[in-house]
Amino acid sequence: MRKEMLHAYVGQDYSIQKNIGKVSLEQIDPLSGKSFPLCMRQLHKALRENHHLRHGGRMQYGLFLKGIGLTLDQALQFWRSEFIKGKVDVDKFDKAYAYSIRHMFGKEGKRTDYTPYSCMKVILSNPPSQGDYHGCPFRHSDPELLKQKLQSYKLAPGGIMQILDLVKGMHYQLACQKYFELTHNIDDAGFSLNHPNQYFMESQKLLSGGREVKKEAEMPHRGQENTASNGPSVPPSHQHNTTQPLDDMGDLDSYFLDE
Repeated sequence: MRKEMLHAYVGQDYSIQKNIGKVSLEQIDPLSGKSFPLCMRQLHKALRENHHLRHGGRMQYGLFLKGIGLTLDQALQFWRSEFIKGKVDVDKFDKAYAYSIRHMFGKEGKRTDYTPYSCMKVILSNPPSQGDYHGCPFRHSDPELLKQKLQSYKLAPGGIMQILDLVKGMHYQLACQKYFELTHNIDDAGFSLNHPNQYFMESQKLLSGGREVKKEAEMPHRGQENTASNGPSVPPSHQHNTTQPLDDMGDLDSYFLDE
């Protein structure tokens, strides 16, 4: 077992929706460009372009959208409208995919409240293969392709080099924080990143002018600092709680097709 997995993730699990239903479907496109971490921005772009995501992408992106406040009805509408633009008709969607979305929201099966993936879950498990768009772009992308992607988002050359240096040192979490700083035009993110939904919430606070910069001393656990000098900068593991453990999602996995 890698030593990073020995840490306990004690951050928010984003299973309780304080803002449930406050994100409209029309907001997702603009939000993806300004407040989504690169992993989710990549998934959203692939979905819009291909009108489909394979198993790993649906899991990672679907739970993230749930975490930012999409209701079950919104999620069904979102995925249905996109998939029927591709090769999936309404009947096939309702038979093959709708149940899995309801299951994700705890409305089927064991009625478990599944939580969005933490950064560690994204980085260390289920690596993407050809045709996949899930995973962590800083961990799983070819450095040259990552560079081209960052250039397409108009990031400054110096900032891109900083990100690539962090990636070369396997500090993927720090690379994502640098991406946050560059895309939000700030010098210090002011928080230790360990969850894609945390990225989204901090971005929204900053853009709305309502964020109070958190000092790192206030963070309950900083697994990143423990690994920054000695290995990959990945976040600590998830906390065991009353929601479904992130590393034991076989029940939900079984309801997703690998198409």
